[in-house]
Amino acid sequence: MFDRQPVASDKTQVTIYDSVTRKRTKLFSITVPYSPASLSKQFVISHQGRSFTFSGSLDDGQTYPDNEALLNDVAYLDDDKLLGYITGLDGGVARPLQACNGTIFDYTPEEKRQLRRHNDRIKRLQAALSGKKRRNGNKSRRCESNNQRHLANQISTLHGKIRRLRRNFAHRVSRNVVETSGEIICVEDLKLKAMTRRAKKKTQGCQTLKNGARAKSGLNRSLNNVGLGQIYTLIKYKANARNKAFLKINPAYTSKECHACGSRNTERPTQAGFHCLACGLKANADENAARNIAKRGVRDIKSGAFAAKAKPRKTIARRRKKHLESDLPLVGERPSGKKSESREDGLASLAASHVSMVETSGISPETSGSLHLPHTEAATLSTTKVDPSG
Repeated sequence: MFDRQPVASDKTQVTIYDSVTRKRTKLFSITVPYSPASLSKQFVISHQGRSFTFSGSLDDGQTYPDNEALLNDVAYLDDDKLLGYITGLDGGVARPLQACNGTIFDYTPEEKRQLRRHNDRIKRLQAALSGKKRRNGNKSRRCESNNQRHLANQISTLHGKIRRLRRNFAHRVSRNVVETSGEIICVEDLKLKAMTRRAKKKTQGCQTLKNGARAKSGLNRSLNNVGLGQIYTLIKYKANARNKAFLKINPAYTSKECHACGSRNTERPTQAGFHCLACGLKANADENAARNIAKRGVRDIKSGAFAAKAKPRKTIARRRKKHLESDLPLVGERPSGKKSESREDGLASLAASHVSMVETSGISPETSGSLHLPHTEAATLSTTKVDPSG
């Protein structure tokens, strides 16, 4: 659905069409400052309200060291010396990032004010939009009025501003972390998607009970404002570019365990307070967790646990093959009462349809199949506000 034509040695014109047929219509074209050989063979067009984004990948020609190889290079060191190379980072809401050396990475007061203002305005606009839909009885987007579309565009514009604030914060923090950290940066392997899920509905018979949905929604919004997943992704590639390693550890009990004595007989008198009842240590809870993260990084590097996480994924072809080799029929009982085809007939028809599709496409059976491209380190190009009229 797209075509690439070189404009100069370092420029390429990418044309997007509405279909892959011969009588296709040109939608728009865009010129990017990269050679055709460096561009990938896949592009993505996304939109947020009335703003469209055209993005893809490119090969910048640079080679970066392997993260696992960097970790293997320091595995021979003793525990105390290895701990000196590690910088532990604890992610949270009150403090987005807390380093084990006491450094705090947070939004500026102006950024916090802008986030709060944008979120408050989104809440008011969403309430107004839902009220208009309820009064007009909208059942689909075709029933929306121009006023409703205007409110929806305002909401999407505010979401775009919040997204850009988060991205700017992630780039600034990741750069500062990589510049001020040691040779190894260690973080928690958090399941952020599960942490930001909605609160489950609680019922008792026909009665709906309170489930703390409003408090959970506020916590989810705070976690999304931090953007830990995006920060960790940026930290990893920026650290590898500077020959620094990146490591994720198991986050279990990092906030409850005492970094001095290792006891879990602790308490949190306040959100930021930490008190160990075994040794009497009193410290900041986030800094204590960051120190525990650094200590667990030493354990994982010495044991080689970071390499054990790389497990091969099952491909679609394997699952399809397993389904075909099973004893279950391919087609179930038909509503008309006729029995389904046997497994052999189903396999024969599947093979015949495969041959017909290959002959139609003009691809020989020996060369048909998925195309595997070599893995290359890729950077991302993004150009916003593409005019669909061309």
